[in-house]
Amino acid sequence: MTAGTATPRGGTPDPREALAKVIDAGPDSYAALSRMIGRPAGYLRRFVIDGVPLALRRDEHRRLAEYFGLPERALGIRDLWAHAS
Repeated sequence: MTAGTATPRGGTPDPREALAKVIDAGPDSYAALSRMIGRPAGYLRRFVIDGVPLALRRDEHRRLAEYFGLPERALGIRDLWAHAS
């Protein structure tokens, strides 16, 4: 797996680690998946490695989750309105 520094919060996987795990396990490249969501080829790799942007847009998470056949929470999307403890 490419990323390894983030920890789960409240049972929800870290978005970077979850995405890296799914991408690394499959045949698709970071570049191809970045282009699939309408972003430049280096977008998802930069998100996973450099932490930029801080978070993917909700529609980007949704599209990736649908593509991989996973629930959005499996890719670490969080309820932005939930209060952290």
